[in-house]
Order: sequence, then C-alpha cells, then structure tokens
Amino acid sequence: MTLTHADCESYLISNGVLYMEKIKKMGLLGATALIGAGLAAMSEERIREFVKARVKEGAISKEEGKVLVEELVSETRKQRLNLEKNVVEKLHNTLQTADKELADYADSIDEMKIRELEGELEKMKSLRKGDK
Repeated sequence: MTLTHADCESYLISNGVLYMEKIKKMGLLGATALIGAGLAAMSEERIREFVKARVKEGAISKEEGKVLVEELVSETRKQRLNLEKNVVEKLHNTLQTADKELADYADSIDEMKIRELEGELEKMKSLRKGDK
C-alpha cells in the first residue's frame, strides 16, 4: 500500500476536526489557550513521527517522506496562523459586542436613575404644596 499526500492530509484534517470540536466545547477563551499552547495534535513532531512510521513501513521512500514532512509542516503552520487570526478576530468582535451591550446597560441604568430621581422630586414638590 502506498501512502499518498491525501492520506496524510486526511489524517491531519481528522485531527484538526477533533481539535475544532474541542475548541467549540471549551469556548473562545479555551480556544485561545489551546492556540497559545501550540495545538499539540498538529505539531511538527507528530507529523514527523507519522511520516517516519510510513517510511519504516515502506509505504513511502525516505525522500518522499522528507518532501511530505516539509509540505505538511508548511500547510499546518498556515492553518495554525489562519486559526489564530480567526480566534483573535472573533475575540475582538465579541469584546466589541460586549462593550456595546455594557454601554447600553449603563445608559439604561442612567435613564432609570433619572426617572427615579424625577419621581422623588415630584413627590417632594407635592409634599411642599401640601405644607403650604
């Protein structure tokens, strides 16, 4: 059996899908932590081990393995950078939304306080009129 580049990509993609599922479960902040830690399942070391095992099995030659490692490592780095970029963008958007919501809540609270103070002022005016 000959191991193809597609086989290796399929292996890495399946690991990537597992990581995306974990990221969804952990939430955005957990995803950021995973990225900061280095996405271990898609690390250069794991790629090298995977390809080395295929060379040892005789599925691919040593030279094919070197080329495959370079291609997969390069592609993994690109995907990692894209993922990091997407997470940063999502965090930024989430924070902007949260800031807007907090500002809206603050405005609502201010409006409620104003109405409450106006109500108290009206009560005081009524009491003064009653005293006169």
